[in-house]
Amino acid sequence: MNNQEPKSRVQRYNFNQGSDQPPRRRQRKPRRWWPWIMTLLTLAIAILLVLAINHHNTTGSSTSSSTSASSSVAAASSSASEQTAYESFRSTYSSYNDNGLTVTQKQKLQDIINDESNDAIQTREQNLLDQAKTKKSSAKTTSSSSASQQSSSSSADSTFDSTHTFSSVNDAQNWAQASKQQWLQAGYSTYTITSDGQGNYNLKFVR
Repeated sequence: MNNQEPKSRVQRYNFNQGSDQPPRRRQRKPRRWWPWIMTLLTLAIAILLVLAINHHNTTGSSTSSSTSASSSVAAASSSASEQTAYESFRSTYSSYNDNGLTVTQKQKLQDIINDESNDAIQTREQNLLDQAKTKKSSAKTTSSSSASQQSSSSSADSTFDSTHTFSSVNDAQNWAQASKQQWLQAGYSTYTITSDGQGNYNLKFVR
């Protein structure tokens, strides 16, 4: 006899799964790329700023060096020009100076100084001229010598009797000091300097 039950009466059940629902899968969270992108952008901007600052500093340093070099060349050229002008004046001064200068020679040298536009050269030339002695005419008893002295005296009188015009008070004072012995000997006691309102200064001697 066969005791086995027919297969049609056996039912199998699977308790791990639902009858109609498929198995659930875990959902992956989306990756966030924005923090990484922002970090890379920040680093790139920082690097660009550093490069720009370095370039600016390098350019500024180069410009400063070029300016300094140009200034040095200009200063050297100016110094050489001043020395040349002063040497020319000193050469003229030496050719005139023979134990002193005459009034005419002093006046010529003073005119050179007055025409000098460079203040530094003008000061050096004036200092050199101020050291020069003025020649005195030798006293002779001959009539020709007396006539010559009278002629020289009248020439000095006419020189200091007229008004002299200068471009600055300093020039007028320098000329007056350079010829002080002559206008004192000519009978003048002092001098005045007045402005004509047009940038000129008039030097006049007073008895």
